[in-house]
Amino acid sequence: MLLKITHETRLRYTREVSGTIFEVRMAPRSDDDQTAYHYSIATNPAAPITSFRDGDGNRVDLFNIFEPYARLSVMASSFVRTHRRDVNARIEGAVVHSGLSSEIGLDMRELLKPSLLVPNGPLMTELANSMDWPEGESAADRAARIMDVIRERITYESDVTHAWSSVEEVLELNRGVCQDFAHVLIGLARLKGMPARYVSGYIHQPGQIATHAWAQVWFGPRAGWIDLDPTRGHFATDDHITVAYGRDYSDVPPNRGLWLGEADEAIDVVVEISPVDRLPSDTMGFVPRKALRSHDRDRMSLGFLGRSRSQSPAAAELRSSLASQPFLPTSHPQQTQQQQ
Repeated sequence: MLLKITHETRLRYTREVSGTIFEVRMAPRSDDDQTAYHYSIATNPAAPITSFRDGDGNRVDLFNIFEPYARLSVMASSFVRTHRRDVNARIEGAVVHSGLSSEIGLDMRELLKPSLLVPNGPLMTELANSMDWPEGESAADRAARIMDVIRERITYESDVTHAWSSVEEVLELNRGVCQDFAHVLIGLARLKGMPARYVSGYIHQPGQIATHAWAQVWFGPRAGWIDLDPTRGHFATDDHITVAYGRDYSDVPPNRGLWLGEADEAIDVVVEISPVDRLPSDTMGFVPRKALRSHDRDRMSLGFLGRSRSQSPAAAELRSSLASQPFLPTSHPQQTQQQQ
């Protein structure tokens, strides 16, 4: 299925702010389940954009604005063809064993550890211990078991959690959105020795007006990574479009950054997805670039900021803040969108 995706983020301020550093992850990936044919991004006010790959191979677009403005919009447009492989055929005969398997390579050990938004807290541990985990269970039964437990425990409800809610907050409320469902699934899988990662993306569904999230769980070298959508209770389909992978949402928010000024900020997000028969004649292919190592990534992003033509105090303060602080909601006031 060939899909056109437009994703617009609009930020408004009650008075002019003097600058921003902004990064987005809105470019769909190309992999065995989908092919990204075209991607473009533009900002208003206009700004030069540099692109790089983070440590997980996700495309990141970075720009900075060092002039006063009260409104900022970021518009991304892409065309993607989805062609998901037959999940049932991939997991047929696959079983799940307890404990750390020798089949799990060093590159996946990080995805067994707790992460910022998926800690091994008491509520997550209690939920995992309350479940039956049959030894040698089929991959299909294990996937269904985890999704069923989550859907029995958590009720879908918007506006009760926020973009930086951890699984402990979600399990205390027993309510949340797709981002929260994905985090709980990831936590359960990791506690039982199954590498799991967060998937940021979109879903082609009637009435869907925001980004979507689900999880991938490693079911062994034969089956590989399997996409599970616990919000809907089934495997991902051709309606799911993958943008980025990470340990949890904190690795791959669609937007994040800094702004400098004394104002109140509001954010609006509009996503439109529609099937198309063919690619427009004026589109150009999106050529994936080689993933950068983490230290190369950091040098490239900070180097770009250092090449800014502006030498204003605002520019210097923003550069200094980004270089010395992690991207955390307490130290970076720009709002980011929760995945619904």
